Amino acid sequence: MASGGIALAAIASCDVPGSETGGDDGQRLELLLDEPATIDPALVAQPQEATIADALFEPLLRVGEGGATYPAAADSWQITDAGHAYQFTLAGGGRWTSGEAVSSDDFVWAWRRNLAPELGATFNYLLFPIRGAESYAGGGRNRDEPEVRAPDTSTLRVHLDAPTPGFLARVATSTFAPLPRAEIEGTWASWTEPIRIRSNGPYKLAQWDRSLGMTLHRNEHYGGPLPPRFRDVVIRFPRSADSRLQDFHASPAHAASVSGSDYQSALANADLRPQVRLFARAGTWFIVFNTRKAPWDSADVRRALSLALDREALTAAVFDEPTLPAQRVTPQTILAAESNPAPGVDEARALLAGAGYPNGEGLPPLRFTYHRTDQWDRLAAELTRAWSDVLGLDVQPDVREWRDFLDFSNAPGDFDAFRAGWTSEYRHPSNWLDDLWRSDVDFFRSGWANAEFDRHLDTAAASTDPEAQRAAYVAAEGLLEAEAPAIAIGQHASAFLLKPTVSAFGIEPVSGAIDLAQVRLDA
Repeated sequence: MASGGIALAAIASCDVPGSETGGDDGQRLELLLDEPATIDPALVAQPQEATIADALFEPLLRVGEGGATYPAAADSWQITDAGHAYQFTLAGGGRWTSGEAVSSDDFVWAWRRNLAPELGATFNYLLFPIRGAESYAGGGRNRDEPEVRAPDTSTLRVHLDAPTPGFLARVATSTFAPLPRAEIEGTWASWTEPIRIRSNGPYKLAQWDRSLGMTLHRNEHYGGPLPPRFRDVVIRFPRSADSRLQDFHASPAHAASVSGSDYQSALANADLRPQVRLFARAGTWFIVFNTRKAPWDSADVRRALSLALDREALTAAVFDEPTLPAQRVTPQTILAAESNPAPGVDEARALLAGAGYPNGEGLPPLRFTYHRTDQWDRLAAELTRAWSDVLGLDVQPDVREWRDFLDFSNAPGDFDAFRAGWTSEYRHPSNWLDDLWRSDVDFFRSGWANAEFDRHLDTAAASTDPEAQRAAYVAAEGLLEAEAPAIAIGQHASAFLLKPTVSAFGIEPVSGAIDLAQVRLDA
């Protein structure tokens, strides 16, 4: 099995957009990626699709760890009416690849188009905090109009149903990018062909040869905060489902995405293994406990179970897909915070003894529920071994078929612990702390409730100051980890093969898109 710690930090990567600017004249970046099914920003769902869409289209702003925001198509924004209203002012230099100025009307039309039920936009629900948006998306004769307006060509005004922490992080996703109305209304599905497409990002689509590859050129009209670094970006598609590793070795591609059997084969290849790099995504696998039921109602017992696990060994033994060790449920890519990177066997035993179960004496068996796959069978075996060896706990696997497990997850009833996971929809702590763990939400039916945790979330929701909001989320996250209603076991990751000439590389952790602004090549 692959080690979860493969060289994540062995290559430079920056998380602050615009921390380095300027292009490398004459440089050409070559990538080996699967062919996208679409590059329509409203419909993209796969990392390779998001890579293209993010290069071609620029939303109002960009977002980093903790929901920190940076100017993109808008150079400023204001939050008013106690968090109910947002006003964005477009940057003066925003241009389409045709040279025309990007207008606030381009955003209004795009957002309404993406809400239309007949389109089936992948993440249209991210627009639902806008007043009238959910009704508009539902269709029908009496549907409301979404309250997004363009009082002039450079101003966009949005009204929300309620204050929404993380709304700006939603705005940074491709669902909120401007779109070229004339081309879409004139040609519909074929508007993304190179001969027709207009875009406003740092690159423009120059060529798309089906089953072969794509070429992006610098957008000479782009005036945004992240000047395109490369003259050209060439994206080659694998010749076949089984040829990716050979194609990477034989081609001038600087980077190739790998997963599944390709990932395992790369790790097993002496020449390719040193070129494998993992990059953290915004998703976590974890174990949820029934905090209503003794002894799992004890935070000390739950923390003891967490400290008894060696995450490095666990991820290496369990996961076939790219996975990194995770010490916290909320990913570091969403909210960076201190964590204990090593198993604490002595502390685990001390906590268990303090809870009244020295060496596991008196502990009832733990029923661990999961659905049947080779991967989760391995997880159950590893938990059984680790918790038995370290704490004297007897684990009883409760194996379900997939449909039965889905029904169980929706209404687990009388359970001890089960395997769960979450993947971010946008890059903000509210998508984890508010949407999953707030006492009146209890998404995973753990029964955990903490009034102080809820107060921190209320503080974050009421604040329009980014630093104050982040501090409130960090405090809430600290309580979540201390109480441990769930314990992390692995963080989602994307794997790439990188040639030695790649000196820096990074991805957007939610979509998995390659962040071209972070890529650096040696001269």
